[in-house]
Amino acid sequence: MLDAYLKNGELFLREEEIQEINEETVKEHYLLPLREMVVNLVPVDSESDAIAVLRAFGFSLPKSDSKVKILQALTGEKASSGVCSICGRKTKVVSNKSYIFPFERKVDSVVNEGNRLHFCMEHAFKLYSAMAYLYTVPIRKSQTGDWLALRFFFDAPEEQLLEMNRVFHDFWADRLEIEEKRGKRTAYSVKVRLELSKYHPNEAFFAILHSFVKHLRDVDMLEETEKLAESVDVHVFHGAGQFYGYRTLRGSTFERLIRFVDSIQRTGRATRWGDRHLQSLDSAVVMFYESLGIPRGKRDRSKDYLERERFFEGLLSGNFDFVLLNRIFMERVRHDLPLPPYYYTWAHSYLEAFGGGVVDLKTFEQVNGLGYSLGKKMKGTNLERYQWELFRARGFEEFLNKLVELQAKLEESLDLRPIYENEREWKVVKAILLNGMLNALHGADRKSAPDNSKEGGE
Repeated sequence: MLDAYLKNGELFLREEEIQEINEETVKEHYLLPLREMVVNLVPVDSESDAIAVLRAFGFSLPKSDSKVKILQALTGEKASSGVCSICGRKTKVVSNKSYIFPFERKVDSVVNEGNRLHFCMEHAFKLYSAMAYLYTVPIRKSQTGDWLALRFFFDAPEEQLLEMNRVFHDFWADRLEIEEKRGKRTAYSVKVRLELSKYHPNEAFFAILHSFVKHLRDVDMLEETEKLAESVDVHVFHGAGQFYGYRTLRGSTFERLIRFVDSIQRTGRATRWGDRHLQSLDSAVVMFYESLGIPRGKRDRSKDYLERERFFEGLLSGNFDFVLLNRIFMERVRHDLPLPPYYYTWAHSYLEAFGGGVVDLKTFEQVNGLGYSLGKKMKGTNLERYQWELFRARGFEEFLNKLVELQAKLEESLDLRPIYENEREWKVVKAILLNGMLNALHGADRKSAPDNSKEGGE
């Protein structure tokens, strides 16, 4: 991770034709990475401007501006003798700061200063320069008052890394919004304009993917970028202050996610969704995504979307969690809320892009079709209660017995071989069958507006 971040800083300095790093070089160019990070939306002409930008982007800094010495930290004006954590040279080194390498996990009260990262001037400046290609999405304020944020950067061989940063930077320049806040000192607020709402980090990254794929289609670079993504890893961080989670999306996963989102977008049709008119490229994504909430009657709406966040955590890792979706579906039925539209499209497109996981595409189609057929025959009868009896089944035998019992009551002979053949994954099979059944029972005739139809991305 440290080497991957360093690579971005070195790439930026080469792009700026900065070859030799010394004190004069640092003094002359240290504002350039920040200007690039804000895509020149606000002036960064002084250290005070730089501090305002760092605060706006959620870097952990002392509360007083007078205690933030960016240039001094980079040039090592008060450096002590030590060993650089990157090159291993014994020289003058500076302690790491949040704006040099922002992903060092540390809690000052319990971590010995000698165990922290230290850098020579050259590597401190190279790491600092990597923020030019660091992308930040503010999500919401945490209970501590810090901004919960998503940060990510790309990693690839130099040629591919340069191309991905160029492509993404063009998209980012159109999405990033920075506004000046009134006050005694310069301050800014940062937003990223997206089509999807975001209460949690994995949701935020998926929202970015959706907007990015639309952008690629607009500039006729979708196919080219899909191929490029195969060799590009994405390092994704989320958290507030000095606490964060971390994952790496490998190039194979990144490419498949782009292909998956593209497939969903192409199936949508322009439609009315609550108070909004959704374009065709948005409808299949937005309508399913925004129907994954479970109302909890609390002021904090983020709690309504805890299951959605978990679902997208799996989705970004190559797992389409049918069992979790089934719990969401059942809760929405319980609350008399519409089921998520385009469920079949999402599941089918994901299995096409990623191949089979726990179940393959053929098994999904067979079991989903079986569930839908049962649901159609149950509709309007006193047998609808079996949706709950099947849901509550706590073992394969109980699940199978309830299914056979239902089949007998319906006086239907259905092919249950896909159920028997996947006994080891019976929980997933049960979830797929129930999701198909629920869509037959509750999905077709619902005409009411979604409970969160006014939800929109910032």
